[in-house]
Amino acid sequence: MSEPIALGEALDTVIASIGAQFPTFNTTAGEDQIDKDLPVPAILVSIAEIEPDLDQDGHNGQFPCIIRLEAQVVLGARNAQVRRNIAEAAGAVATFLHSNRLGVAWGPAAVLSVEPDEFAPGSDRFEIWRVEWGHSAHLGATHFDDEGGKTPSEILTSWAPETGPDHEAQYTAEAT
Repeated sequence: MSEPIALGEALDTVIASIGAQFPTFNTTAGEDQIDKDLPVPAILVSIAEIEPDLDQDGHNGQFPCIIRLEAQVVLGARNAQVRRNIAEAAGAVATFLHSNRLGVAWGPAAVLSVEPDEFAPGSDRFEIWRVEWGHSAHLGATHFDDEGGKTPSEILTSWAPETGPDHEAQYTAEAT
């Protein structure tokens, strides 16, 4: 049973973690457009997708999913060796993200891609690379709140027809 993830808080924590690791970058939440006045270097972080992951369903009322995030690493296009520098910066971000939970109670990061983002708004003024990664998570509250002993604490088994309240003494406790 997993703790539910609050997406807004998780994004804020991810931004803070990346910002602490790369203090010379302006790390912030990604917006729909890259502003012409964006202070560079920058890392713009956003949630890109929430993909169902039904193979991880714990049947507890939570929605199992993979939360995909992306970071746009942005440098000014007129800097010397900008293409080399942007590739190095994006690689450093990917290295930091690899298997990192970033302070959130979800699965470790799986980096999915590290590539130039040539179609991003502002790509004529900036060099931009996109780093995409995902975390397995569970959204929403669980049916089992542990108040009043609702969460099952043991598994008992028996063979028919010796089942039901009249045969409880004959049940076998299974390891959990």
